[in-house]
Amino acid sequence: MELDLDVDFDFAAAHQLPLYDGPCKRMHGHNYRLRVSIRGEPDARTGMLMDFEHIRRIVTEGVVGVVDHQVLNDFIENPTAENVIQWAWSRLDGKLQGLRELRLWETPAYSVAFRGARS
Repeated sequence: MELDLDVDFDFAAAHQLPLYDGPCKRMHGHNYRLRVSIRGEPDARTGMLMDFEHIRRIVTEGVVGVVDHQVLNDFIENPTAENVIQWAWSRLDGKLQGLRELRLWETPAYSVAFRGARS
């Protein structure tokens, strides 16, 4: 039986969108939320799909600890939500077994999801 396990992370970061013709062209900030979704079958012995703290450690080291209270343009040339989520995937892919989806909220109402490259 496959299950989905989700862990949410919050971070604050600033960015500007140099290719956008509107107010977001200027430097501004967001309180982001990143959801990491893992899919798989729970271990028969432990009953766990994956230790929540293992996920927290990997994501904090690979993504959240890098961008929290930073300027996203320092890491990503054009840091739209779409580009940020793909950058985050590239930092986590291969480090979390069963990584299924990342979802990034730029505001409580606006989010983008990424599920990796299609084969």
